[in-house]
Amino acid sequence: MAESAERPGRAFAVWRRLLPYLRPHRRLLATSSVLVLLTVVLELVRPWPLKVVVDQVLLGQPWALLPASLAGDGDLLTAVAIGTVLGLAALAGLTGYWSSVWLAKAGQRAVASVRADALDAVLAQSLAFHARHRTGDLLVRLGGDAASLRTLLVDGLFAIGREALAVVGTLVVVFVLDWRLGLATLAVLPLLGVAMALTSVRLRRAARKQRKKEGELATSAHETLAAVAVIQAYGLQGAASETFGRQNRRSARAGLAAARLEGKLAAAAELASALGIAFVLWLGVGSVRSGALSPGELLVVLAYVRAFYRPIKKGLGRSAAMVKAAAAAERVLELLDARSALPAPVQPRELPTVAGALSLHGVQFVHGNGHVVLRGVDLVLRPGEHVALVGDNGSGKTTLAALLPRLCDPTAGRVCIDGVDVRELALSRVRELVAVVLQETLLFAGTLRENVRLGRPSASDAELDAVCMRTGVDAIGARLPGGLDAPVGERGATLSGGERQRIALARALLRDAPILVFDEPTTGLDAEAEDLLCNRVLPHLRDRTVLLITHSERLRRRADRVVRLQDGVLQPVATPVGGVA
Repeated sequence: MAESAERPGRAFAVWRRLLPYLRPHRRLLATSSVLVLLTVVLELVRPWPLKVVVDQVLLGQPWALLPASLAGDGDLLTAVAIGTVLGLAALAGLTGYWSSVWLAKAGQRAVASVRADALDAVLAQSLAFHARHRTGDLLVRLGGDAASLRTLLVDGLFAIGREALAVVGTLVVVFVLDWRLGLATLAVLPLLGVAMALTSVRLRRAARKQRKKEGELATSAHETLAAVAVIQAYGLQGAASETFGRQNRRSARAGLAAARLEGKLAAAAELASALGIAFVLWLGVGSVRSGALSPGELLVVLAYVRAFYRPIKKGLGRSAAMVKAAAAAERVLELLDARSALPAPVQPRELPTVAGALSLHGVQFVHGNGHVVLRGVDLVLRPGEHVALVGDNGSGKTTLAALLPRLCDPTAGRVCIDGVDVRELALSRVRELVAVVLQETLLFAGTLRENVRLGRPSASDAELDAVCMRTGVDAIGARLPGGLDAPVGERGATLSGGERQRIALARALLRDAPILVFDEPTTGLDAEAEDLLCNRVLPHLRDRTVLLITHSERLRRRADRVVRLQDGVLQPVATPVGGVA
């Protein structure tokens, strides 16, 4: 994409790639096209009342096209001319309004579809993809870059089409009136073409750089706001402001470079059109003196020539906007076309009944930078078995946990459920079978009830209340106004770390999956909440397969078996530390 991105026709190529998103709205677009054509016709007719006023009313030169009843009444002709001007303007305004509204509707719907598909594509990527792409840049692509698609898909393209129709129609009329003036009007077009050709490539590069810098700026802002507690606690406001200011200045410089190129293009278009009008005026005066044109016709020609250059200048501006929009669209296309590291099977295997056996066979995992995390891990969990996985920080426990619900795939080896490789199952089916409590608890803006229900949206209220009672979430609701319907704030800001962890446990239980993976489930829990986990949650899961990743000695004692992960290698612990059945 990098090489082809510099071609001037790339904007159209990107538009063609996104054309399927416009097809559902073809009726709106067709109706808008008819209205655009009607608007152009009305604009072409508008200069002619000027000829009537100058030639017939002021100079007394009759026009054969006018009815004889109007020929001698100057006041009536003036009134008719004024009424015609107002009527044509009103009709043009009305058709222009509805064409703009319907184009906007089609454009907004198309952009919404592109944005939804881009988000789906991002959500389908593995954790390795998200490790490579910064959150702020992804937000800019899904937000501002996607919004620019409307200019490329609808607004810019139809505007250029409208301007092109106006240019062709105007040129035809000028040639009919005086072919020499028509040729004079065309004389400056090569200058405009050269200016556009020289500017478009540089403008695309500048626009891509600007969008990239805006992505970096958004990333800086996201990181700063996400770490606001640390920044305030350590008095890092100055350093954070300096970092953001540096990114802000880079973004501003990139935007200024693009603005300068657009300004140069606009200045070149203005100069070329002024030269064209001056040339036509010089020749037109000679035509009037020779009797080839009447003064009114010269005014009409000049009005058309100005109207000829006006859409060209607008078209050049639209073209510049489309070049910038194409640069933004390419960034969105990179998301839409990104190949997932979690390919879906062509014919997914079915698991109508699930016992809950979980096994890893020769599993290896290597990060993109070459760092080996897991080295030939073999592990079997029998249905209903609770196994504790222990190990030092950085030994690969969390990576192993991410492999089970297929948040990422192993570099080598297999992860199986009931003997079936998870890569042979539909990804949605794998996620149904494995419930996970992550080490970092993430909540969404909403209520306690809504956050718990994310585990299984179809669960009944009775099921939800039961898991809330078992995990102590009901106690959280009891102290908040509104109970379980109390809002938790963005990212659960109104709750403590332990309370957020209780909600994560409740969400996993409500999932009702045969396999559960708990990654440090006691993080942030107080003694009472840990008692609930040990004495009420885990006993309730005796018929489920559970992998407990923990440093807690108390949880290890609750496991049937303990295994240790050290330097990416699994080492069984011979005897469970106080294990209970």
